[in-house]
Amino acid sequence: MPRYRLATWLRRGLEAAVVAAVVAIASLAGNRLSAGGSDYAIPTGLAGAVVLAPAVVALGALATAYPIAMSPTRSDAVFGAVVGFLVGADLTIILSPAAIILPGGSQLPGGALVGLLATAPAIVGIIASQVVTPLGFGRRAGAGAAILASVVAALVLAFVAAQR
Repeated sequence: MPRYRLATWLRRGLEAAVVAAVVAIASLAGNRLSAGGSDYAIPTGLAGAVVLAPAVVALGALATAYPIAMSPTRSDAVFGAVVGFLVGADLTIILSPAAIILPGGSQLPGGALVGLLATAPAIVGIIASQVVTPLGFGRRAGAGAAILASVVAALVLAFVAAQR
């Protein structure tokens, strides 16, 4: 019986998505990884940004930079990065154990908040990988994507800390 293999871009994207989702879920849940996860309020200011930082950087930078760095072609890099971010964000939304209580009193699933905050870093990382190097894939493109996505994630988190 023949062995079926996934395309390289899909395999790398799914690997990055699973790792990013595990990091995001574990950092959001903390000690609330039980079957009946409870709602919790994110602290205001800098403490709230620090709580969200590992999840946002994992989804925004890790899920996009790994497929770019490990891909053999430009199209594999872009497709893998897009799959990595989208699947990682979906897994985080689905598997996030608790809802986050926002300052206005409304609730939002923790994964949804992190997915929204990580969108800008992911987009900047994918675009940066294609602009920073002439090839658009490989280690240098992955490093450029990771660095610029992390900088944008820091800016997004600084904005979140200033708003609360």
